[in-house]
Amino acid sequence: MLNVHSRLQMHRGVSDPLEVVAAEISDEAIILCLDEFMVTDVADAMILNRLFRHLFSKGVILVSTSNRTPDKLYEGGLQRDLFLPFIDTLKERCIVHPIGSAVDYRQLGSAEQGFFFVGKHYITLLKQKLQTLIGDEEPMPQTVEVVMGRTLQVPLGANGCAYFPFEDLCDRPIGAADYFGLFKKFHTLAIDGIPKFGSSNRTAAYWFVTLVDVMYENKARLLCTAEAGPIELLENIVMVAEAQKVSPRSSRSLKSDNPDLCRQRAWICQGSYDQ
Repeated sequence: MLNVHSRLQMHRGVSDPLEVVAAEISDEAIILCLDEFMVTDVADAMILNRLFRHLFSKGVILVSTSNRTPDKLYEGGLQRDLFLPFIDTLKERCIVHPIGSAVDYRQLGSAEQGFFFVGKHYITLLKQKLQTLIGDEEPMPQTVEVVMGRTLQVPLGANGCAYFPFEDLCDRPIGAADYFGLFKKFHTLAIDGIPKFGSSNRTAAYWFVTLVDVMYENKARLLCTAEAGPIELLENIVMVAEAQKVSPRSSRSLKSDNPDLCRQRAWICQGSYDQ
């Protein structure tokens, strides 16, 4: 979708830029393969039906995988009623094949890759681990260009490592495109203060899941302080599918006793926030 939005910017002056973009895509490929089809951005949701109507009319064939059935796409998203025609389009033009397996192949061959730290010194521990990864450099505030001229303020960053309070990264209008831009510069992210999610902060949960997914795609390392374990963070809201997907990605083996923490992929420090 980043590619689509970039093309739309180039054709802003025409009467129907989506039709022009669809024509360009159809000239480049007759079969469009999309892995892990997931709609997380309201801007994407609003244009998908018209875009794919144009693509299908030009003979483009869609082959896609998704962790959700068409009926579950963009569930709970803003202005979802305007997205529903796209679901009808998918069901009209595509054949849905349920593919299930009792084996999570992402976990096969995985090393021990994460930890929960429980105790009153978890914030200090987070900062210690981040500084260990940074090395001798002193982390400083940075401004990072993320996508289409937008910038993101990084509270602290150095040597490919960035630090954010949770609310600065997942509780404000930042999209998946911004997350992808962030990980062009950083390979390690430390997040302080991930809360348990519920009806009052459902949108923040949605963006947190998106962030973890983007980190997985970019093979980025996560360190964080959290109020609960990965599944428990999301248990109070209707996001079971995302919670199950986050679990193997961000916490495959969180109970390892290996003391060599700096070689792990994820550290999650768990505890209360009144320390």
